[in-house]
Amino acid sequence: MSKKDAKTIAAEEQEKDDPWRSGRARWNIRQFRRGRDRRWHFPGQQPDEVVRLVVRKHKIFLLRPAMPAIGLALALLLVIWASTRQPALGGVWLALEVIISLLMLAALGWFLWKDFLAWWLETYIITNKRIISSRGVFQPVRQQIEISKVNQVGIDQDSLISLLFSYGNVHLYLTGGDFIMKDVPAPRKVKDAIEGLSAEVKGSKKPEEKPLAPRDQDLTRVLEQLAKGKEVPKLQDADERYPLRHPDRVRGPRRTFGGPLHIPCDVHYASGEFTVEYIQRSRYVLYRNLALPLFFFICIPLLAIRVSQLIPATWYLVALIEVVLLLVMGLIYINYVDDVYILTNRRIIDIQRRLIFLYEARVETEYKNIRDIKVTVSSVIERLLDIGNVYIETPGSSADIVLSTVDHPFLIQDKIYSIKGYKDRVDAISKENASKKELQTWFATVLATLEGKWLNYGTPNLQRLDYWSAVERASEFGLRVVAMGEDASYPDLPPGLVVRQNPPPGTVISQGGEIQVYLSKRL
Repeated sequence: MSKKDAKTIAAEEQEKDDPWRSGRARWNIRQFRRGRDRRWHFPGQQPDEVVRLVVRKHKIFLLRPAMPAIGLALALLLVIWASTRQPALGGVWLALEVIISLLMLAALGWFLWKDFLAWWLETYIITNKRIISSRGVFQPVRQQIEISKVNQVGIDQDSLISLLFSYGNVHLYLTGGDFIMKDVPAPRKVKDAIEGLSAEVKGSKKPEEKPLAPRDQDLTRVLEQLAKGKEVPKLQDADERYPLRHPDRVRGPRRTFGGPLHIPCDVHYASGEFTVEYIQRSRYVLYRNLALPLFFFICIPLLAIRVSQLIPATWYLVALIEVVLLLVMGLIYINYVDDVYILTNRRIIDIQRRLIFLYEARVETEYKNIRDIKVTVSSVIERLLDIGNVYIETPGSSADIVLSTVDHPFLIQDKIYSIKGYKDRVDAISKENASKKELQTWFATVLATLEGKWLNYGTPNLQRLDYWSAVERASEFGLRVVAMGEDASYPDLPPGLVVRQNPPPGTVISQGGEIQVYLSKRL
């Protein structure tokens, strides 16, 4: 037996001493550790995998569960201070100190076990290949996302506290899904790190190898024509004409509402989701609701001109009424513009607000859950103005969506049905195009291989070679040469050269076949 190399022995010793390898250290709550090389390591790490960043939830989320222990610690300090001010009550202070100390230790132990340990074990390990999310003590949960699947990264800091303490959600838009890193510190730093790794992985990705193609250009053109796929239909993108104000933020509707009010829609889109159409209630609803207060707003001053001659103080009352009517009309306008229906390529979203900020109700459903769509028109006026209600029914306990008093309800009904069937149409066309592409690759490979076979096993050209050179040339192709005689028809050639051969050059011939040749002869 040959002696083992020193490096092999060292590696085996390191493996035996490694508590992170399978079969050792079964009880170990640590998700990762820092090695002698000053780098992070974790179980299941690949040989060429390097940890770039380890992220936990922001420490501010430990403050609330730690409040009982902090409060008891402050109470203990207060009792100690009071005992120095009133030493006559020494026994009472001592009893209080013991009770508060025990309660503080209990609260601290409960905090460490229930909250701090869970916070410590809930980690995101970002490596040069993947993102690993792990959490849990007795029932650990581990999830991993490959960096190559990350298409876009957005951050979400939707409160003043998150901006103040610099924490937020990092939203990863993946190929075929989404992943959210919740409440992480310095979300922009995490975003930049992931985007850098994604660009690095995609930049190092080897280009796809081109399949074989026949040398015959006519065959290549025919194959390309047969493999030409159908054009995949595209839905209208309603956000194309609106600027992207915050590229780093989580994707959502770009349009704002209410004119100068610029009311946004706080909706987060999933990976691949975009807005197809924005729908608001018909302006007929706004004009109808404004008609009565506008009528009084115009008529009251005209009436006051007559009454003011009898009652001089009338104008003060009229001014007050006019201000109230202006406020009412403003509230009617706000209540009209802050409600919106959004059709995306995946779902229907109904947003109903009360005075923008006071109340918001949101109902949404995916197209696959739609059972039926009905249109109703309430009056003759609405029929003449092409206004109606679109009822979207969903099965089970899911809430139905009603697009109330909208313009062109029948067109909206057709639009929803079209979007609902869009995914099936795209999937069918994509599947057909993929099949054509696969067949093109298959046939191109077969034809290119056959062309190679024809070239390799075609009869070589032996003419103008002497007999022994012809034998050597044919043997390279696995063929035999048989001299059939001499031909005196070529007086200009020296004797012993091949002047005729059967089969002719380029003829397909099986390996081991023979080539009959006639040699030149000088008279």
